[in-house]
Amino acid sequence: MKTPTTRRRVLWTLLLCTIVTGAAVGGVLLFDLTVIGNAVSDFRRDAARAQADIARGEPATSEERINPPYLRQYGLDRNLYKDTHGIFSPTGADWRQWGLRTKVAATLMWLGHDPPGTWWTYAQIKCVDRFPQAHTDNEPIVDVADACLGEPH
Repeated sequence: MKTPTTRRRVLWTLLLCTIVTGAAVGGVLLFDLTVIGNAVSDFRRDAARAQADIARGEPATSEERINPPYLRQYGLDRNLYKDTHGIFSPTGADWRQWGLRTKVAATLMWLGHDPPGTWWTYAQIKCVDRFPQAHTDNEPIVDVADACLGEPH
């Protein structure tokens, strides 16, 4: 039969394990949400700056208007992800290689406007990550993203 001291030690050990696990999971989630929030702000700022430059009449080639230089900061150079028709169309293989900031920027591009929030953006990225077609090398990832988006764009 267990003594009260042994029971107490087992309970404290379980409590400590629960706290450590919760802190680890919460820490990772908090880090991801921070990266997403910063990426949304950075992307929004970079896009606004590019639009302001165009509005001021700063010289920009047609290539720079189609493929703005700031997209390269996010790993979204349109020339790298063209399909057979020359359209920007990264695949599931591309999505798997991208980091979180690139996934955020791609989600914002496909959405066409600011997302409803950081948590919503996180949920959309996780949805694409879990979607089976996102793991096929030839599936256009924008089709998968469209299936996950909670609102039309």
